[in-house]
Amino acid sequence: MKKANDNGSISRQEAVSMVPPLFLDVHPHHKLLTCQVLDMCAAPGSKTFQLLEAVHGSTGAPAPAPLPVLADQPVQATDPAIPHVANSTSSKEARFVVANDADYQRCQLLTHQLKRMCSPCLLVANHSAEFFPFVKSGPNQQQPLRFDRILCDVPCSGDGTMRKAPDIWRRWSVTSGNGLHIMQLRIAMHGCRMLQVGGLLVYSTCTFNPIEDEAVV
Repeated sequence: MKKANDNGSISRQEAVSMVPPLFLDVHPHHKLLTCQVLDMCAAPGSKTFQLLEAVHGSTGAPAPAPLPVLADQPVQATDPAIPHVANSTSSKEARFVVANDADYQRCQLLTHQLKRMCSPCLLVANHSAEFFPFVKSGPNQQQPLRFDRILCDVPCSGDGTMRKAPDIWRRWSVTSGNGLHIMQLRIAMHGCRMLQVGGLLVYSTCTFNPIEDEAVV
């Protein structure tokens, strides 16, 4: 089983963790082979792995198109890390997943987890989710690339994971989620701005706190 996990044949994941990607309804024939997915807070990567698997589909499904060709020019002078999408035709036909996380070390873990998939349809980014830059696309590289599916599995107080992390109970207080609310709201709102018309965004947390859940959505 360890060997199968290491080579990507299987991936261990809690059932409750599988729910948000399922609501995104990603599948290999989505929009006639067009499906551009953004996981805004991806680490450690189990949900992203699930989304990648959905993009590829089961055995016998056509292979996804690779990521669009990327040029070297920066999107903005203030953000040289994110490239333009140089080939607009490819970007409209491609199916790919962008996995982003704000923490550099967690991005390393994310890359380690997802490389088992050996997918040409994955791009890992290291940005604060609420300030994730728009990637330019279109014939003149002037149109912002918008995503068909976006997952906002935001950082939270995590009180819903007390069963496997009992130390959270000792640190928990009624104000635990208050300091995270603004960031969560910004991530959700920025995700909406990056969403394609008719697309689907799923907001999820690991908490029961209404300040972090209902008060955001």
